[in-house]
Amino acid sequence: MLQAIIFDMDGVIVDTEFLEYRLQEQFIESIKEHDRILTPLERSEVVGKGLSEIPEIVKKLSASSLPLEEIKQRYIDFFNQLFATVDYPSIFRKDIQKIIDFARQHHIKLAVASSSRLEHIRTILTKCGIIQHFDFIVSGEQFERSKPDPTIYRYTLEKLGVQPQNTVAIEDSFFGIQAAKSAGISVIAYEEKRMHIDQSQADDCGKDMNEILTIIQKLHHSS
Repeated sequence: MLQAIIFDMDGVIVDTEFLEYRLQEQFIESIKEHDRILTPLERSEVVGKGLSEIPEIVKKLSASSLPLEEIKQRYIDFFNQLFATVDYPSIFRKDIQKIIDFARQHHIKLAVASSSRLEHIRTILTKCGIIQHFDFIVSGEQFERSKPDPTIYRYTLEKLGVQPQNTVAIEDSFFGIQAAKSAGISVIAYEEKRMHIDQSQADDCGKDMNEILTIIQKLHHSS
């Protein structure tokens, strides 16, 4: 039986991954110092990465001569300004409540393990009215390396007191899927076809929270 479900946040609980992807694209264009059009594969390099790693990727893709620290500060300012206006409840995958209800009925622990800043995670979960349902919330900023490094998942397993074979992760990004798999956790991918994301390493894939719930129910009752 399942003991825990660990959710990524951006692109899973809220449809922010694609929003961030488009904004990251705008930011790169704003500091780009070459005329080449970036490929979809290159633009997807930032998807699922933590703040500690994104500025370096942005610098590489833009070929900007700006110092790395200045790019990081500009990036933070850019996103803080834009995300301050986002209506998170409007992009909230509300059917996650059905998974939460199933987990509570079957005494399955719930966690969020996201590469986003902890304050950002807590703000979104609070605005969507679900923060109280999670037994543990952790941010990639708390570790030296974020996803695809598996540390964030191993730490979450330890804090929840569960084994990887009794846990499932819900992820959307290539790096997130890699991180969970490297920690020995089965992964259900939240299907994403608007960006160039390789989800082939996931064990299952669902088009929405209802499909993911069906997969979770099967995993729980078959294990």
